[in-house]
Amino acid sequence: MDQHEFMQEWARIKTEHTHDRDTANNYGCFNVEACRNCNYVYNSRNAINCHNSDSIIECVQCIDCRDCAFCVGLNGARFHILNKEYTEEDYYNMLRWLGVDWNVEAFDPLMDQYGFGS
Repeated sequence: MDQHEFMQEWARIKTEHTHDRDTANNYGCFNVEACRNCNYVYNSRNAINCHNSDSIIECVQCIDCRDCAFCVGLNGARFHILNKEYTEEDYYNMLRWLGVDWNVEAFDPLMDQYGFGS
């Protein structure tokens, strides 16, 4: 095994057990994509410096948030877009209108990163 193969195997094992991809400096996160410097964030993508949050998309410095998109600096928010609160129904209608896929589902890390199933 050369160094390149070693690093590929390390990435595969890490991804297989955390269900994350394209992430850095996260702790306790699961099923996240393109998240940076997050702690205990789940089912989210493109989050930066967010903590204890679930189902957030394109958020920065959000804490204790759930179902938020394109938000910055919120604390304890739910169903927000651009830092504005919506009803649950309006939140999903707005995401649909924007063409945003809000459903961050668990993915097959081997298929996504290496082109083959586990």
